[in-house]
Amino acid sequence: MKTAACDNLHQDSPLTKEMNTSGSPEEAVTGEVRMDVGPIHRKLLAYAAPLLLMQLMLQFYNIADCAVVGWFGGAFGLAAVGVAGLVLAVHINFFIGFGVGVTSAVSRLFGARQYEKLRHTIATSVVIATVAGIFLTLLGEILGRRYLLWLSCPAEAMNDAILYLRICLFGLVPQLVYNVANGVLRALGNTKTPLYYLAGSAVLNVVLDLVLAVGMGFGLRGVAFATIAAQWALGLAMLWKLTRLDERFCLTANAKLLPAKELIELLRLGIPSGMQAAFMSISSLLIQISIDTFGPAAMAGMVVYAKIEGFLYYPAFAYGMALTGFIGQNLGAGRLDRVEEAMRISRRTAIYGTIGICLVLMLLAKPLVAFFTGDPATQANALAAVYWTFPFYFLYSLNQVYIGGLKGLGETGIPMVPALFAYALFRVLWCQALLPYWYDMAVIYNAYNVSFLVSLAILVPAYRRIYQKIGLHSGHVSSNIYENGSIRAA
Repeated sequence: MKTAACDNLHQDSPLTKEMNTSGSPEEAVTGEVRMDVGPIHRKLLAYAAPLLLMQLMLQFYNIADCAVVGWFGGAFGLAAVGVAGLVLAVHINFFIGFGVGVTSAVSRLFGARQYEKLRHTIATSVVIATVAGIFLTLLGEILGRRYLLWLSCPAEAMNDAILYLRICLFGLVPQLVYNVANGVLRALGNTKTPLYYLAGSAVLNVVLDLVLAVGMGFGLRGVAFATIAAQWALGLAMLWKLTRLDERFCLTANAKLLPAKELIELLRLGIPSGMQAAFMSISSLLIQISIDTFGPAAMAGMVVYAKIEGFLYYPAFAYGMALTGFIGQNLGAGRLDRVEEAMRISRRTAIYGTIGICLVLMLLAKPLVAFFTGDPATQANALAAVYWTFPFYFLYSLNQVYIGGLKGLGETGIPMVPALFAYALFRVLWCQALLPYWYDMAVIYNAYNVSFLVSLAILVPAYRRIYQKIGLHSGHVSSNIYENGSIRAA
């Protein structure tokens, strides 16, 4: 039996019919948008803009927590949140990446109009996120202290870090569900609904921060409880939205899961993408060990820097995710001409857009840093990180363009390679090789800059090779992307 939401939609209803049966479908009332038709530049930017705003909203979400902790969370609150946040980020970022893999699968199914299989894929993705969230919550509760000890968390910040970590672990399930549901909606061309829901969650988080941490004096504990309350509200709202999609593929209580063969294909797309994001977090964990040797001020400075960097990192990451959905839909529809034009536009947007934002952030760096902390040592460390890394940040944005392009083409395994080699291994080896001779945080800052170049050296030729390979068979792309109804890379 279908859910009540889906019962309200009828197969012949204008809510579920494509507006133009001649091959140029328009936006559905339920929020889905086809991107294989219409002006490429306008369509791509209209699709990407809500994602960019969403990532900026996430940044404001984190800034609210960071600012409250910095002023009301105790002497070592920022350091505690920074270390505990790295542990949480490994799990969360894996499923952000997994969600991008889901986008790759769902967008191509949607572009090829494989609606029944699309329904099964959506249901399976939600179940995977829920089960994984429960498992990781239990694992984190058992091993939380060991994680922090391995990261050399300072003794002064250990109790606060354990407290913050254990409370926030209970927000893993809704965060994982949110990221997978977000990946589904992105693939369907709906980037507005997640933005609206995230905005509501961010407002709830700020209100609860002020009530619990400041008004009621709970400090760090209040910030943690405010965060998980807002996360549960967001996760449940996104789950509800999946039941309100077009009746041909909306989430239902009794939806069938993918059979084993097709589940493996979904995991083949999702796991490498998740591992790529996880390797980024693992890289940060490994680098954190070197940062810890410079003391609490350096640790707190990097936490503050990360909040400012988010105004660059999150939009670049969001644009890459948007490109995955855009290219996936066009690949499913056999429109390779639109794929190449989208990549050309995206490269230009990544370079000029990032440089412009960097200039603004560097000019505003001092007041932004002072917003988070009044400690001079922490401020100095945060500013140094900004001035060393921001001039080269356009290289990271280009990385995200090529990663998004490869994932849209169904190649989620290739982006995992630079994440492991350039980000995790290279950065660690760089620090180990240079810090004994030049013991300065500048070594760590430049590890990021050079790793972006190393990553591009892997991604650019890989993308060109895959695109050319697909181009050789462009006459068969639309019909061959799904073999016997199952997802496969072109």
